[in-house]
Amino acid sequence: MKAIKLCLLIMCTHVFTLWSQTRSFGTLPLAQKPGAISVNGAKIEDTEEYRQALKVYNKLVAARGDFRYPVPTFALCREMRSVAYVNYDHLEITLEEKAMEVCKTFGPDAEAAIAFLLGHELTHYYEKHAWQRGFAAEFKDLPIGVTIDSLFDDVAHETEADYLGGFLAYSAGYGLFDKGAELIQRIYKAYNLPEKLNGYPSMSDRQALTTRTAQQLKQLVDVFEMANMLTAIGHYTEAYEYYRYVLMQYQSRELYNNLGVTAVMEAINKYFEEKELKYRYPIQLDMETTLVHGYGTVDARNVLLNQALLHFDAAISMDPNYAPAYLNKACTYALMGDTLRARFFAENEAKPAALRGDYPKTLIDVDILIGILETKGGNKEQARQLFQMAADSGSALAAYNLSMLNREKSVPEEMKLSISIPKVEKIDGQSMKDVAANMLVDYDKIIRLSQYLVFYQNPKQGPQSKLFASKNKQTGEVTKFHITNASYTGQTARGIGIGAGRNELIQAYGEPRRSVETPRSQILVYPNVLFVLGRGDRVESWGTYE
Repeated sequence: MKAIKLCLLIMCTHVFTLWSQTRSFGTLPLAQKPGAISVNGAKIEDTEEYRQALKVYNKLVAARGDFRYPVPTFALCREMRSVAYVNYDHLEITLEEKAMEVCKTFGPDAEAAIAFLLGHELTHYYEKHAWQRGFAAEFKDLPIGVTIDSLFDDVAHETEADYLGGFLAYSAGYGLFDKGAELIQRIYKAYNLPEKLNGYPSMSDRQALTTRTAQQLKQLVDVFEMANMLTAIGHYTEAYEYYRYVLMQYQSRELYNNLGVTAVMEAINKYFEEKELKYRYPIQLDMETTLVHGYGTVDARNVLLNQALLHFDAAISMDPNYAPAYLNKACTYALMGDTLRARFFAENEAKPAALRGDYPKTLIDVDILIGILETKGGNKEQARQLFQMAADSGSALAAYNLSMLNREKSVPEEMKLSISIPKVEKIDGQSMKDVAANMLVDYDKIIRLSQYLVFYQNPKQGPQSKLFASKNKQTGEVTKFHITNASYTGQTARGIGIGAGRNELIQAYGEPRRSVETPRSQILVYPNVLFVLGRGDRVESWGTYE
C-alpha cells in the first residue's frame, strides 16, 4: 500500500487508485495545491526552526502519554503542497517549511499555532482515521462497498481532529488557540489558494466550521478546569464525574491517573478513621489528607480503592514509564493493608520509572511511602532516615510525617495552614454572597454529566469574570466558583492581581491549605479563594468559591 497521508490543509486529488488518503486541518479534505509536484522535499535539520517545531511535537507526544503504538518521528521539510501530513510508509509526521513560516507570523502564539497543526495530525494517527478509510477501500469493488465508504465521514474525522487536537495542545501547556480561522486565512494566502476550490468548501465555510469546533473545545476545557477546581477544594466525588466526562471524549494517562486519585481520596474521605491516617501518603495530585470522618466499612472503601487500581493500570498501559501512576498504585495497596505489593510497586516499578522518565518529585515521594511502610513494620529508625532525607530535599510532606514519627507537638513551619482572611473577597464588585443571591446561567452551555450532576456556566458573570457551578441533584448542593478572566485588572483583598508571582502570593496569604497540579502549573487553595497559576508560576486567574 502506498503512503497514506493525512494532510491539514492542502490535500489529495480525486484519484484514489493509489490508495493515498489525505486530510485537511479544517473539516473536509481539500484539493492538492494546483501545480504542486508530488515529490518529497529535503528535510530541514539542525536549525532553530526545526528545534522549535520538534520541541512542540515532543511536548504534544508527552501530553498524549499514549505509548501503546509506535510514536511517529517528526520531520520539517522544504515543501509547499500539503501543510502537514502523516506518512505511514515511514511512520513520520511532516510539517512543511511554508506552514512553519505562517505559524511564526503569530508572534507570541507561534508555538500554539504549531501545536494546533501538529496536534491535529497526531489525533488522526491516534484515532486511526486513516485505517478506517483504508478498511472501507478494501470493499470498494462490492455493491456494499459504496455504503461502507459512506459510513466513514471525512467531515467527522476532520472535526474530531480539530477538537481533540486542540485539547491535546491545551493539555501540553499551549492554552486554547482560538485563532484557527485566522490561521486558515494566512495559509490560503501563503499557499496562493483561491477562496473557492472546485468541488470543495470555500475558505469562509472552512473558517466557520473551525470556529464552531473551537467553541466546542472551549466547553470541554471548561469541564476539565472545573474538575481540577473541584479536586482542589476536596470535592472528589464530583471531580471524578467531571474527569470521567472528559475521558469519554479524550483519553490520556493523566486523566486515568486523576480518576484514580479522586477515587482514592473519596475512599479516604468517607471510609477511613482518623487513626488510620497518622501519616500523609504521597498520592500525586497531593491534597491535604488530615481528615476527620465517620466510620465506614472496609468493603465499601475497597470497592473504591480497587476501582482506583484499574484507573492507574489504564494509565500505565498507555505509558509504561509513567511513574506517578506506579506510585499512586503503591499508595493504594498500602491503604488496603497490602504492604508486600505496596513495597514492590514503590521499589521495583515507581522508582525505576521515575529515574527513566525524569520525575524527581516522584523519586522523593517514593522514599516517603517506603518510610510509611517501614513504620508499619516497626522499623522506625529506617523510616526516620527516609523522612529526613526527603525533608532535606524540600518536601513539606516528609517534614510533616517526620514530626508525626517524632511525636513533636508543633507542626513544621512549612506545613502551617494559611492565615485567616479578614476581608471579603470581591470580583467585579461582587462577593460570593452577591453571586449566590443573583445567580444567572447561560442555558445554552448547560452540560449534564450524569443523571444527578449538572454543570452550569455564566461566561459573563461580570465584565471580566465568569461563573462555574456544579449542582448535585441528589444532595441539592450547588458548588460555585466565581473566576476572573485573564484580562482582569482588579486585585484581591490582599493586593494580589493577575501576573503576581508565587512567592508574592505566599507572602500575602501564607502556605496554601490545598494544591493541585494542572497542565499549566498549579491551583493554590485558601479558605473561600483560590489562585490558578500559569507559566512561570504566575497568577493567571483567581476566584472565590462556595
